[in-house]
Amino acid sequence: MQNLVSASLTPEVKNEITQKLSEIKSKLNFLLTLQADEIQGLMKAGNTYAPFVEKAYHVVNTHPEILPQVFKLEEFKQDYLLSQDLAVISDQINQLAESITNTMFAVRSDTMVEALEVYTAVKQNRDKVPGLNVVAEEMSEFFKKVRKKSPEQN
Repeated sequence: MQNLVSASLTPEVKNEITQKLSEIKSKLNFLLTLQADEIQGLMKAGNTYAPFVEKAYHVVNTHPEILPQVFKLEEFKQDYLLSQDLAVISDQINQLAESITNTMFAVRSDTMVEALEVYTAVKQNRDKVPGLNVVAEEMSEFFKKVRKKSPEQN
């Protein structure tokens, strides 16, 4: 018998978690939703360029006089610091999301194994308990294989 997860969430805890997630979303009210074509048009500054951006940040702090007047120095500093702060939050959220995804996968697997046991019991008792015959037929639909037509049948 498989049992990878044995836990439950009370309605109060579930509600508290969803409320706190809503609070987090409201505090991050500047987050964007970008379409694929919008993302495609943006400059990519992943981990490879992080040291480059960091050097630029240090340059603007030590030698702001070299920058043209039109350069938005405070905006650059704000963007840099926000990217650093969001990276920490993003890492934690990604770890949490991965753990939730893995746990959902495991608990759904547990549930499927248990449901198969129920299905076996239904099949074994279909003629003994009124109404189980219909349930057995409904459940069996999930296991019927769709046969592909052979080229001769087309």
